[in-house]
Formats: sequence, structure tokens, C-alpha cells
Amino acid sequence: MEIRKLQLIGGSSYMVSLPKSWIDLNSLKKGDELILNVDSNHIFIRPKKCSSILKGYIRIGSCDSGFLKHLMHSLYIQGFDEVTVEGKITPELTTKISDVARGLIGMEIIDAKSDRVTLKFIVDAELVEVLNRMSQIVSTMLQLLESGIKERKTKDLLDVAKLERDADRLYMLAVRQENRLMKELSCPSKWSDLKFVLGARVVVKHLEDLADILYNFAFKASVSPPGFSEFVPLLKELKIVFEKAFSAYMEGDAELAEEVITSAEHLQKMSSGELFCASRQIKSIGEVAFNKAVRESGSEGL
Repeated sequence: MEIRKLQLIGGSSYMVSLPKSWIDLNSLKKGDELILNVDSNHIFIRPKKCSSILKGYIRIGSCDSGFLKHLMHSLYIQGFDEVTVEGKITPELTTKISDVARGLIGMEIIDAKSDRVTLKFIVDAELVEVLNRMSQIVSTMLQLLESGIKERKTKDLLDVAKLERDADRLYMLAVRQENRLMKELSCPSKWSDLKFVLGARVVVKHLEDLADILYNFAFKASVSPPGFSEFVPLLKELKIVFEKAFSAYMEGDAELAEEVITSAEHLQKMSSGELFCASRQIKSIGEVAFNKAVRESGSEGL
């Protein structure tokens, strides 16, 4: 651990120097851009420039559309920036490739010829931004479930399915960003950032599982909303505890995380089926948040 003093420059701006060893390790020079991931307690800094553009190739033979989709998904989540599909490219095949790309956030066809189709990743979303958006989706799903059942709004329950599809797409984007960061953070000097990525990987999986669970619950509720009215108070409480869990994780708040764990355990005793599973996922996020807070506090204490 290094301690450096915050300096005031120009009367209104603050500056902290970066270790020369880190600058040399990343081959940085004056004028290079840095990316800052900021939350209320921490700032994670990494170079903006990537080491290289990752390119992948798919040779089309007799593979069906399912196999093509599997290959493209695999290349996407591994962090490839450009994918080229080679072979006899028919208009029908181009349409199939376009349909697959539509489910991969940021992946677009940029060239289509009779012998090849090239896709490129054109979005530069940060992992923290994807996590935030996924948490917003889960929170909105809980809100729609509550209003859909309480006010008998079938549309709200159907909208949960749309959000679940968005959560699936964002999950793939998050895994892609995690894999990209893992490649960049492989050296010992970046192990603290590496721990953040590993923790984020666990949380993003819990968020994706929560979206799936709430989708299944919404499907059952859409068949008979009046019969699910008894779950409205529980859904309201789940939303409150979930939002606290995510805040505890992002802010590194051990006390709030402990409160979440206790509340989630209580909700588990009150629920069954999908809502029991949702409570368990929320508790797991609380546990990740607690461990993150303890790790980050280090010798300074809670």
C-alpha cells in the first residue's frame, strides 16, 4: 500500500501523483488518457488504450444457425472486438447473423459481402455502468410485479419479460467486459483491481439469476394476478432490501451489508418458491458486499 498526499492546484482542482513504476509498467506517457471508475469511496484507474484489437473468425460450412449463434456468443463474451464470418454468404445467412448480433450489445455488422460478413464491437461501456443498469432492471422488475399484481395490470407483468431479456443481454456484456479486464489486470501490481473484477463477476451473476427468477414469478402471476395479491407486501420489502444490498456493495458499507443479510434471512422464512430464491440471491449479494467492505477497509478498521 502506498500513501500519497492530495494537492490543491489552481485554487479549485485537486491532484494526486501516480507511481512511476505503474506508468512504466503500462507504457504510458504524457497526454495518454486514463479511465476512472468512480463510486462514493473508491476510484479505480486504468489505461484507456487497449493492447490490441482481438479478432475472431468463423468459417461457415454446414453448420446450422444454432451452432453459428453459439460460436458468436462465445467470441463476444471472450472479449473479441471484431468477428468475421467467412464462406458462402447468402442474404438469408446475413439476416441470421444480424439477428444474432441484435442480442449482443454493441456488436454491429459493418461490412457484408458474398464471401464474408464482418462485425465490430462499437460500444465502450464500463463494467460499473453495466452493473448499475442491471440493478436498475431488477429493481424495476420488482416494482412492476408489485403494481401488476396489486392493480391487476397485465401489461406490467408482461413488461417484466422484456426487462428479463435486457438483463440477459447486459449479462453477456458484463461477462465480456470482465474477460477484457482480466486480460489487462494479470500482473501483480493490479491485483487490487483484479479482486474488484472477480467480485463484480459474482454480483453480476446474482443479478442475472434474480432477473430469471422474477421472470418466472411474473409468468405465473400473469395467469391469475388476483391469486397473487398476498405477495404484494413481500415484493415491496424485497425491492427495499435488494436496493440496500446493491448500495452496500457499491459503497463498501459493511454495516449496511450486515443489515441486508439479516433482512434477507427474515424474508426467506416468510417466502417460498421464486421469492424464496430471490431472497437467497439478495442475501448472497449482501455477503459479497460485506466481504468487499472488510477487504477494502484493511488495517484501517470498519
